[in-house]
Amino acid sequence: MNCEEVLVFAVCFGENRELYFEEVLECDSLRKEQCICHQIFRNINSQILVVRSDSNVGVFESVADQEVKRGSGMLFTIHYYADMGVPETGPAVAFSVQEGSKTYSMYCMDEGGKRMVRFREGEPPKDIEGKSDIVFIQKLFTPGDGTSFKFESWLMPGYFLAFAEEGSLIKLILKSCVSGDEVDETMKIHFET
Repeated sequence: MNCEEVLVFAVCFGENRELYFEEVLECDSLRKEQCICHQIFRNINSQILVVRSDSNVGVFESVADQEVKRGSGMLFTIHYYADMGVPETGPAVAFSVQEGSKTYSMYCMDEGGKRMVRFREGEPPKDIEGKSDIVFIQKLFTPGDGTSFKFESWLMPGYFLAFAEEGSLIKLILKSCVSGDEVDETMKIHFET
């Protein structure tokens, strides 16, 4: 028998004292609450995260401020979700970016035992039922610093967004972190308008 707590919200009592509920929600349900648009993601080297339509990966590049404009693959929207029974470890978020006339959503995947971050065409959904490959839990990188964060995959707990050099590129990756308290500067992401 499972002794897990489940939150239930009663809406009203009907005739004959029947109990009615607003709607059937899974324990791990999310509903989009708000969006923060036009955010630039920077790593500790002040490089900006860029997504190009000819590739489904994110790469950190040194970019002049005047190059950052709408549709450039550099201005992200952060989609905040209200949780319905999700543990209170931090806000649930999803990321999208516009490159040209298309919108791409960030997601994580496991390919042959290697965990990766990719981008696919489309907006994050309004409602998410169950665990999702596009959801990340936003956590403060350093307590008291509200400008730098780390993002843990909801689908793959213990894996965080980070950056790593791969050949001549500095790519956005998923990196394992056994202890959530571990300080790893490659996981530090700063976003600004």
